[in-house]
Amino acid sequence: MYCSVRGQGPNLVMLHGWSMHSGVWHALADRLSAHFTLHLVDLPGHGLSDWQQGDFELETILDWMAAELPEHAYFLGWSLGGLISLALAERYPERVEKLVLLAATPCFTQRDNWPNAMLSTVFQHFEKQLKQDQAETLQQFLLLQARGSSQSKQTMKALAAKMAEVGEANSEALVAGLSLLMNLDMRPALSALSCPCLLLLGERDTLIPAAMADDARVLNVKLVTEVITGAGHAPFISHADECEQAISEFILQGQQHV
Repeated sequence: MYCSVRGQGPNLVMLHGWSMHSGVWHALADRLSAHFTLHLVDLPGHGLSDWQQGDFELETILDWMAAELPEHAYFLGWSLGGLISLALAERYPERVEKLVLLAATPCFTQRDNWPNAMLSTVFQHFEKQLKQDQAETLQQFLLLQARGSSQSKQTMKALAAKMAEVGEANSEALVAGLSLLMNLDMRPALSALSCPCLLLLGERDTLIPAAMADDARVLNVKLVTEVITGAGHAPFISHADECEQAISEFILQGQQHV
């Protein structure tokens, strides 16, 4: 997997969401690079990362991260990147100093005692459509991410521009990533999390209801939660200043170095 490094200060690993790449962080990364050494990862088959069948197996991704990323770092995961960050913290708790789950959830689909999530049929529809018309499906997903935000048009434009910079992700990688979103349940990992964790959600997120924060606090009473007013599923684009402030304050509070 490809990883670019920029900035100065403690190590902060940033993992993007499904169908995107690390360039999507541009506005937030510009702000965070003043405080942190950023490690901007492109997931397999996305951005500048190569693709081979099997690269999106969770264990394969975690093996690469363990081998190539700093031994100790803060982690910031958006959407699918949040699930992967939780999995890493579960496997290597000593490596994750603090974790920020940005517009992320430990379980994307509705399960028993987990109502504030998406129906599995929504992901099944995306999987079917992806095989029929990838470009149109990705366009629909971009609309979902921007929808609800007080700056939905600007968010949609920014997401589309970033996707166009390096082209669409590999089709097999997209299917494999969608499978993780449908099937991965990291609620036990959130419950057992030993490091401090911030759950940062968008008030108007149509993919992850802000009410999920209440369910997450039941799993982990130490969880810090914050909701960004007016934000959708991509608050780091529509509300970059608020995101940077919340993330920096949480990470740097009480610990200035990793």
